[in-house]
Amino acid sequence: MNEQEAAVAVGEIPALRQWCTDERQLAALDDLARLLKQCTSTPGSYLWFQGD
Repeated sequence: MNEQEAAVAVGEIPALRQWCTDERQLAALDDLARLLKQCTSTPGSYLWFQGD
């Protein structure tokens, strides 16, 4: 995910928070938001996801 794609994903975080059902999910979403924001603020950066 490049910085432009990350910026779009950051905009979706508030809507995703409504679907979280417990504190674990909210914490994971907060971690994701932090990483996405870091990606958007660093020109030329990418955020890679690995796993299932």
